[in-house]
Amino acid sequence: MNSEKKLNIKAVIIGWLVDTVGSFIFGILISVAAGIILASKGLTEEHIAGELTNSRLFVNILLFIGFLFTFLGGYVTAYIAKVDEFKHAFSMGILSFLTGLLFTVGQTPEPIWYFISLFVIPFAVLGGYLRKITKK
Repeated sequence: MNSEKKLNIKAVIIGWLVDTVGSFIFGILISVAAGIILASKGLTEEHIAGELTNSRLFVNILLFIGFLFTFLGGYVTAYIAKVDEFKHAFSMGILSFLTGLLFTVGQTPEPIWYFISLFVIPFAVLGGYLRKITKK
């Protein structure tokens, strides 16, 4: 089988880890920082959770960070794969999308979140595209 036809699983997994772990760590750091700010204003733990859950700004920041790491994960995947950048970045995007679905198991998210989560795949592919056009 031609090496260009094979999927580099290692590249996909490493890109997925960049996306998932990066999003998770930065999400926690931003949540802690926001919690400290709200706690300094005298809000209780229950009120802080409610404020963050209902804050469009907070949710949009987390969404932006998630897409940024998905983009970076697509780039890293394409960088490691060295060939078929789109195919590899797309595969990483699919894996990230499926991971996101696993996090919603047992929950009833609003239907808009299913639509928004589909953007994970194009962001991963955009990362792969950046790598493709910048490689020498």
